[in-house]
Amino acid sequence: MSERVEHQRAPSPSRPSYWPLFAATFLVGVVMISLGPLLDPILADLDIPLSQAGLLSVAFATGMLVGVFALNFLLARVPASLTIVVAAWVQAAGLAASGLLARGLWTLFVTYFFVGLGIVFLNSLPGMWVGSHVKVGTHRAMVVLLLFFAVGMMVAPLVIGAVLGLGAGWRWVFGGEAVLSAVVAVLLTVRPMSDISGRENLRLRQLRAVIGFNRALFAAVLAASVLYIGSEFILNVWLPKFAIDTFGVGKSVASVAVTLFWVGLVVGRLVVLGLTKRVAAWRLLAVGMGVMAVFALAVALSVSLEMVMAMAFVSGLGASAAFPLILGFSGRFPTWHAGVVYSAVIMAGALGRIVFPYLIGPIAEAAGFRLAMGLAFVLAGACSLLAFLLPRVSGEGEAAG
Repeated sequence: MSERVEHQRAPSPSRPSYWPLFAATFLVGVVMISLGPLLDPILADLDIPLSQAGLLSVAFATGMLVGVFALNFLLARVPASLTIVVAAWVQAAGLAASGLLARGLWTLFVTYFFVGLGIVFLNSLPGMWVGSHVKVGTHRAMVVLLLFFAVGMMVAPLVIGAVLGLGAGWRWVFGGEAVLSAVVAVLLTVRPMSDISGRENLRLRQLRAVIGFNRALFAAVLAASVLYIGSEFILNVWLPKFAIDTFGVGKSVASVAVTLFWVGLVVGRLVVLGLTKRVAAWRLLAVGMGVMAVFALAVALSVSLEMVMAMAFVSGLGASAAFPLILGFSGRFPTWHAGVVYSAVIMAGALGRIVFPYLIGPIAEAAGFRLAMGLAFVLAGACSLLAFLLPRVSGEGEAAG
């Protein structure tokens, strides 16, 4: 494959060289969504109060945050193909330890930290590769890659709900995910990814150069990531528990709410995949996040389980392309800068994941679950408004990306 072709074509499922990256991205979706369906049985088994439940999300996201710093400040000289394999094994070990060794909140906090530490490399490196190699149609390429992430997010809650419904415990789910992580590690070893050229361990002067290229755009995409990921993971982590506590349903039924959110997300991404050629990315982001905000509020105000399910689906439709569109703006930065921006967006998302899902527990205990879930509406609405700033700072105007 010539360098010119590699820089101009978006990933396609028909090209086998991309399948290891698709597999890693699918696994990220599976592991990242698992806490929501498993939260209720974990709290019951380990006797964790509702007000502290969000600390498990904090552990995972803190691991991701540490991983992003390591990726950008320490590991640039290590080949991406080796880094991603080691990360898959770290994730496998963290999942196995969570299932086998956790005896309370703080032991699970420690082991789940390592799951987040491993997953951030599996989450970041495939997208960094796209941001660095695909300069034409970057938004479309990100949507294709993250479709596999969305499918993992969609399928996992159904499978977890079925497993729990059959009487298996949450520890077995973590064990199964540890095995999947090991399989992906082997696949990435057999079919290694090509390296991301020009990577350097970040120093202050390089970070200044990346930010200085377009300071306003850099700040805008990071803020959008914090807001979007915060709103998304409120729904990912808390939807099943909200359904269980508000409507008294079983764990297997409650997990369907998260699946429907991600069914909407997958359907929406398939639609947006065609629209990215004709509609400016900022417009898609503004409209989508506006839809997510309205229907996230509808979730919080739902009067029945059926309404929760329907509103979750439409909220997923709205959210469908937000993150790949935000990540796609990394392509507005030159060469290796794009990878740094991509990682910074992931880091900002980890901050959103640390703060906002954690807040739901204390708010729910103090003021009720419905008010707590309304926080997703506030964050998604703010992200929609922020999107109107992007054409001014990115130079995108009305052009499609």
